[in-house]
Amino acid sequence: MALIKTSQVQRENTPVTIFRLQDRISLGNYKELEVAAKEAYENGMRNLVIDLSGSDTLTSIGIRALVIIHKMLATESEKHLKLAGVAPSIHDVLEVAGITQFIELYETVDEAIATF
Repeated sequence: MALIKTSQVQRENTPVTIFRLQDRISLGNYKELEVAAKEAYENGMRNLVIDLSGSDTLTSIGIRALVIIHKMLATESEKHLKLAGVAPSIHDVLEVAGITQFIELYETVDEAIATF
């Protein structure tokens, strides 16, 4: 099974790509996420929502993958990566790791999309 189901929506004049993760990010699949983000970026993607509702845990390699994607999309004035459907245990890990200072978290994909 593929790690990511990809879709895209139009938010006003801004396209938003959604990566719905089908499993947790692990040592065995983190590259799939990074490569998918890089390929989408090279094809013009600038706004990304990663839906973590299909993941119940997050490993350190998952945090690394999210940071790499954030750095690829970040500009000085705007945040172009949003996380949605974050389980409380993952939220705690992201908070302790300091990720919530620069990546916004939302309960639903729709809430995250609305911020672009």
